[in-house]
Amino acid sequence: MNGTLAMLAVVLAGAPWPAGEAQLTVLPLPPPASRIRIVVDAGHGAPGNTGNHGCHCQSEADETLVEARALAERLSALGFEVLETRTTPVGTRYPQRIAAIERFKPHLVVSLHTDARAEAWPHEVGADGTICWGNASDPGFSVLWSDEGPRSVVKAREAWGRAVSRELRAAGFFPYSGEDYGSLYRTDDEPACFIDARPPKQRVFFLRATTVAPVVIIETHHALDAKEVARWREPATHDAFAAAIASAALAVIEHR
Repeated sequence: MNGTLAMLAVVLAGAPWPAGEAQLTVLPLPPPASRIRIVVDAGHGAPGNTGNHGCHCQSEADETLVEARALAERLSALGFEVLETRTTPVGTRYPQRIAAIERFKPHLVVSLHTDARAEAWPHEVGADGTICWGNASDPGFSVLWSDEGPRSVVKAREAWGRAVSRELRAAGFFPYSGEDYGSLYRTDDEPACFIDARPPKQRVFFLRATTVAPVVIIETHHALDAKEVARWREPATHDAFAAAIASAALAVIEHR
């Protein structure tokens, strides 16, 4: 079942993601034809860089560390050779991460992030009295890449990003429309895929910092949406996510 049909089936069943009853699919995987080297980057987490804060006042850096560790563990179990760029709450800065990636010589690179979209309203008060902000109107994942660099590199990013979106949708994850991105990203033909369109000096460094392998960012979910945050704390979500990433990686490597 392709991604569009899978999402249609979920919607018709009356339980679109991130409803608690929405079921994700762990995609079946053929054995890898060769050992694929993949980098899993836990977004943010450099000194002084925690990223956004979500509906429970959770930091993006903490959320992405949990997600990246879960993804790396599952990909390794499936036979992938994995480099994690950050395994502690505070890791190295991005130039050091890029250097480690280039030494590793991966086939593919994925950086995990969360979004904090649109306007927000007080959701709860944290233990220290901090107001935590929420907005449940914009759930879903998005996949981002850069169109800077050699054409062959850009085409490889495009293929990797589109494959990731297709497999995540096939697994039942909800594709974000991009309505709150405005002029920051250009919309790709593939749902939930976007190309960095900021002014040149403001573009996302990590997306264009290396050409050793195609790099994409996945905004895994909306950090202000309590339902989606809760779903991302379920092991089953990480199982389905990892299988989708593995399936996308196999498709890209086998057809390049």
